[in-house]
Amino acid sequence: MNKINSMKRVVLFFLPLIFVSAVFADKPEQPVDISGDRMEVLERGEITRFLGNVKLVRKKDVVTSDIMEHYEKKNYVVGKGNVHLIAYPEEDVKLEAFSDRLTYNIDNRKSILTGNPELSRIDEENPEDRIKMAGEVIKLSSNEKRVHVQGDARVEHGRMTATGQLLDYDYEIRKIVLSGGSPRIYQDDEQVKANYSAETVTIFIDEQRVIMEGNVKASIYPKNR
Repeated sequence: MNKINSMKRVVLFFLPLIFVSAVFADKPEQPVDISGDRMEVLERGEITRFLGNVKLVRKKDVVTSDIMEHYEKKNYVVGKGNVHLIAYPEEDVKLEAFSDRLTYNIDNRKSILTGNPELSRIDEENPEDRIKMAGEVIKLSSNEKRVHVQGDARVEHGRMTATGQLLDYDYEIRKIVLSGGSPRIYQDDEQVKANYSAETVTIFIDEQRVIMEGNVKASIYPKNR
């Protein structure tokens, strides 16, 4: 009898492991691998928790955190503590993010970063062409190639800094739109120091062009030559 019970316990223990492997390998060509120092299966297999030096790898995308939980029914992952995300939406373009918490949907590759999130777009062929974004919440869609920042949004590119309550960045066409809370642009270069405000600010990165609409104001401070 004891032997039978022991066998049952062994079978029940290994079933979640088999299940987890099947879930994370959602597509044969795009497996999701997770490793850590320890793993716990909770809520009768509905939640799988990884603890200590946790690392998620999906092709070239990598997420590390202190704790990571997989929720079986909705097939998403939550990373907690010292979250670091690296993703490659294009061959030589890297997205790098830091936050306290990350929610990652395995099916649609959408991520939500909260807790002092920061996100940078880096062109590896031209590392100086870096776009850095921050705010209260950052939503990232790898499939749609879009970033949405909510609450005290901020973007930095070269010597230009822009702020607003909301920020939408299409990194395929490299266009940024700021709105809410009287968006502002701060410029400080060799020729001029200035700040501008409007109801909506649109920045075309490659064209080095800015369109400001609605109650536009400017303060310009020429520098002595």
